[in-house]
Amino acid sequence: MWVRPSLAVLALLPALAACGGGGEVTMPPLTPEPADSRLTDTGGDERRTLPARLVLYRFLRGVAKGNVAVCAYLAPAYERTAFGRPGGCRAGLGRERAKLGPRDLAALRGVTVPTGEAGPGAGEVTVRFEDLKWRGEPAGQGGLLASSFTLRRTGGRWLIAEQGQPS
Repeated sequence: MWVRPSLAVLALLPALAACGGGGEVTMPPLTPEPADSRLTDTGGDERRTLPARLVLYRFLRGVAKGNVAVCAYLAPAYERTAFGRPGGCRAGLGRERAKLGPRDLAALRGVTVPTGEAGPGAGEVTVRFEDLKWRGEPAGQGGLLASSFTLRRTGGRWLIAEQGQPS
């Protein structure tokens, strides 16, 4: 009765002992995934701007999806500039998104926000359009894709407060 399980263990023992050869466990080198470079955080200023850059990242990716939840990332002044009136994002996002075209929307699906500059004012971060990184072909400036975005800390949240004029 105990003979069969014991024979099975004895039969497998040499096969298990032959695996591995050496006593050390090796792993392949860890390499970052290129698609997982949403926000590179290299230190100092970049660490302080990370929460603001994350808001812009979510806004741009949300525009690509057509998700009106991105309107929550906008300050009333930005909504007035981009959509004609405070609170105009929910009704106007689809119209503004349609102006972007399929190539720009595809580019927004792969956009990252790797850097931002503190300022111009206290509690503000500015991200220039040329600092955005694209997985493939970049989107073109215009409409919602301004030459720069200024994010402002309002209460405990970062909001997109101003946009530079497209050049």
